[in-house]
Amino acid sequence: MNEEISRLCYQCGECTGVCPMRRVSKFSPRSFVYNFFASSDSEHASFNIGEQSQWNCLICENCYIICPQEVDFPALILNLRTEGEEGAGAEAKEDILAHRIFSEIATFMTYFDKGVPTDFKGEMDEESEYGYFPGCLDYFDLFMDVGVNYHEIGDYAIKLLNEIGIKPRIVSLKCCGHDVLYQGNYKVFEQLAAYNTEKIKELGIKKLVVSCAEGFLTFKKYYGLKAAGVEVIHISQLLSERMEFSDTEKARNRAITVTYHDPCAMKRFQIYEAPRNAIKRSGVKYVELTHSKDNALCCGVSGMMNCNDMSKALRAFRLREAKEKRVDVLITTCPKCLSHLSCLKHESEREGKEREEQSEYEREYNFEIVDLGVFLGRLLESPKS
Repeated sequence: MNEEISRLCYQCGECTGVCPMRRVSKFSPRSFVYNFFASSDSEHASFNIGEQSQWNCLICENCYIICPQEVDFPALILNLRTEGEEGAGAEAKEDILAHRIFSEIATFMTYFDKGVPTDFKGEMDEESEYGYFPGCLDYFDLFMDVGVNYHEIGDYAIKLLNEIGIKPRIVSLKCCGHDVLYQGNYKVFEQLAAYNTEKIKELGIKKLVVSCAEGFLTFKKYYGLKAAGVEVIHISQLLSERMEFSDTEKARNRAITVTYHDPCAMKRFQIYEAPRNAIKRSGVKYVELTHSKDNALCCGVSGMMNCNDMSKALRAFRLREAKEKRVDVLITTCPKCLSHLSCLKHESEREGKEREEQSEYEREYNFEIVDLGVFLGRLLESPKS
């Protein structure tokens, strides 16, 4: 793969022009490719440090999407992180892991024959071909204090699936392994993937539904479930086709102005219209962010790494776009994006209260940030007056 990239890339610089990290640092995909292939093997270790470090890449897909030569720079970065003896590669150092506990939980899971918690409300059918995997939501509730109730994402996912006529099985898989993969810990990822794949086959699941964007990407791209006859579906794809609101509900919802943040994990398969259509079916007023779809900006933190001033600047930029659109709600389909964007909003509110004044800074993010399923589920629960 590396040889192919060196042959295809003709240094046009389109990738650097759309790279989110270039907004806040000197990181450049174009320069990285040139310097990497112009250097010797002994010099490659230098690509793990400084602003041109491979660990600064968000693997957001922007460079791959715009590249006229279809150079897969994200694949190069991931390959550099995971190659080596037993897939150890250049595993991420502890000092760049924003929330190391999640990686430790994923590693811990490899030692036991048990999956994530699945205590969610709703109607289930143990014979259904649909399996819903909630992901690591309950672990987020334990370790992320950003003003978000993560468990309700799973509750509302089941409620919405029930609403469109699906009674799924709740599948207790282990962590999908997204973060450990992006952190270069391929050995742990392989163990998680092997267990989960065998479990899915054993249960006879034909349609695996997830509400987490990173889970969707990981199962669909890195597991090879299609060969096993398993379709990986993001819940927004089902809701966009089957969700129905009455005319009365739509009329009531028109007073709400919303926008949508595209998670990087949905870009590889260009899942853009499904979440937007699901939102629009509710009757709310929808506005687009300045940077959206192929051109959408990352929330700033990838694989739970590098939660720093650069990532904070990217989050602030993204939330400022939402503020400029004067929305009531910013919706996303990724628990990580929800966490990172809510973290900055939560921090600004806390600092505003400490100053005991209603400053412009405190009012800066005067809109709600919610998961797609939670937003639609709450609309269904609104009084039918």
